[in-house]
Amino acid sequence: MNSQTHETRSALDTQPALTVHDLTRSYGDAANPVRALNGIDLTIPTGSFIAVMGPSGSGKSTFLNCAAGLERPDGGRVLIGMDDVTDWSESQRTKLRRDRIGIVFQDFHLMPYLTAEQNVGLPRRLAGGRVDKQLVRDLLGRVGLAERRGHLPGQLSGGQQQRVAIARALVSRPAVLLADEPTGALDSSSAREILELMRDSVNELGQTVVIVTHDPVAASYADSVVFLVDGRVAGRMDRPDADAVASQMAHLDDLVMAGAAS
Repeated sequence: MNSQTHETRSALDTQPALTVHDLTRSYGDAANPVRALNGIDLTIPTGSFIAVMGPSGSGKSTFLNCAAGLERPDGGRVLIGMDDVTDWSESQRTKLRRDRIGIVFQDFHLMPYLTAEQNVGLPRRLAGGRVDKQLVRDLLGRVGLAERRGHLPGQLSGGQQQRVAIARALVSRPAVLLADEPTGALDSSSAREILELMRDSVNELGQTVVIVTHDPVAASYADSVVFLVDGRVAGRMDRPDADAVASQMAHLDDLVMAGAAS
């Protein structure tokens, strides 16, 4: 690699993977809007693992949907790397999700007529690329489903379907993985394996992982935890451990009051 290429790659590596600025999103009619996001500013460094936490209704899933281009914000900007994707067309945002963003949904979104192996390889087929069958099988092995790769979703438990969805999100080696409660349907052992897989994708592949979770143990795998309350960033904790996260979740009102006073 020549020095110019090295300098270019180094510059790219220092760019944030995901940035949102003054992000707002409301639902309902104009007379009685429900504000889900209320001016969020957040920068996610490249090659980091971030957990987003907060009470129900705090805007966590809406934040992920806006970041992934699944919903358009009412105001503010969304940048993936150096690209401002806020006003991109639907076809551009679809290509973005196909090529650069992996998404794990709470309700899995698996194709019922495809096997686990076919579901995992589907993003590559949709992109018109070659499916790396060995990579697909390796990922299924990593999530503990090597022996179930020929099963349809209806033949799998909820937890097994979740693991297929996670393997599918990783198969394109996305720059950013966005996951909504990725361990919510899993037992503690399976959850630990999935979180270790995500941790490895950050440490070994330089991917960026952002998860929404209610679980302090899941959050403890992250580099930082961002706390949302009422559609706003209420606080942040670096190098979290499960007990500290649980304590902070029990005292979110203190974060809100501190933010209002500052």
